[in-house]
Amino acid sequence: MDGSADIQDDDTVSSGAGDLLRTALARSNAPLDRAGTLPPAAYTSAAFYRLEVERIFRKQWLAIGHVSQLPKVGDYFSIDLLGEMIVAVRARDRIRALSRICLHRWAPLVEGAGNTRRFSCPFHKWAYDLDGRLLGAPLMEQVEFDASSLCLPEYRIEIVDGFIYLNFSRDAEPLAPQLSDLSTALAKWAPQDWVIGATLEYDCAINWKIVVETFMECYHHIAAHPETFERAFPARITYVEDGRPAWTVGHAPLRADLPDEQASAGFPDLGEMTREERREFRLYLIYPYQLFNMLPDRTFWVCLQPEGPARTRFQTHIMVKREALERPDYEDRMAAERRFLSTVNDEDIAVNVMQQLGAATRAAEAGRFSHLEKALWQFADYVRERLKA
Repeated sequence: MDGSADIQDDDTVSSGAGDLLRTALARSNAPLDRAGTLPPAAYTSAAFYRLEVERIFRKQWLAIGHVSQLPKVGDYFSIDLLGEMIVAVRARDRIRALSRICLHRWAPLVEGAGNTRRFSCPFHKWAYDLDGRLLGAPLMEQVEFDASSLCLPEYRIEIVDGFIYLNFSRDAEPLAPQLSDLSTALAKWAPQDWVIGATLEYDCAINWKIVVETFMECYHHIAAHPETFERAFPARITYVEDGRPAWTVGHAPLRADLPDEQASAGFPDLGEMTREERREFRLYLIYPYQLFNMLPDRTFWVCLQPEGPARTRFQTHIMVKREALERPDYEDRMAAERRFLSTVNDEDIAVNVMQQLGAATRAAEAGRFSHLEKALWQFADYVRERLKA
């Protein structure tokens, strides 16, 4: 199916992405053994990225956090996403996602994370309640002004399996029904009860799709991770399940001659597991870019913020059961795991930067998928479908 007939002649397409989009859509729905990647320019073109923003990011559910980051009333964290400055906060009634820009003259109310009773503007001290209502505006008595009618804009959120998702569209279908089968599969591991043990921050000159694709395939273990992953989780025995409309999952089994403990870092198991589950890690992608890698006793969760055709910020969180924090050796084990994850991420980022540079050359062409890149094949068709008008 070509798909090019579905392209609207709108401003975004006519401003430079039209021919590139037609090239990308030309390979829609090809079987894996004959499928190719998106064209290299889909990873470098500013016009193509703008199309992704309008047709994917502003219409789909985007992961921004986890409930464990907001355990108490007044807890908050800030995040910048698609040019919007947002604060997620546990208000007195529920978790909310608000604009963190003062309604007076647009100064950001807060940065970072913490706990507060109210948000106070550092410019003119306008104060806002945790639900976004304006509580006070000093020295505004001599102008016609109704403070009681003002409230910070609020974004639509949904919490599924403990993760907080935001949607910029009021028309989007609810997320929970789309992930009901995944929620059932994860239920015995209670992801809503996981906590963050450590966080690594990155700001990379890499397209967001490259981050997703690298996370979701183990083919690159043989070259990028010869010591960190390939020795224990060989690429040749990894596999990916058939895709679902909203998510997919890949499996990386432990080498048969290694003991079960090789897959563990010594934290309490996330929950009841079969021996097969204890001897592998599972790579989850909830479209468009919610990523987490689940091992028997911890999860690596990657929270993305795309910032341009060749720039992506993200945080990699190490998540464990709350009971892990009570172990006497917890700090040492978490420090070791942080060092390991830092090494793995550095290995990935090094090759990803090379990919990004290569994609911008005139010699670059669309490539062919390996059977080990089934998740990337699924992801490419997801992107193509969403970019159709």
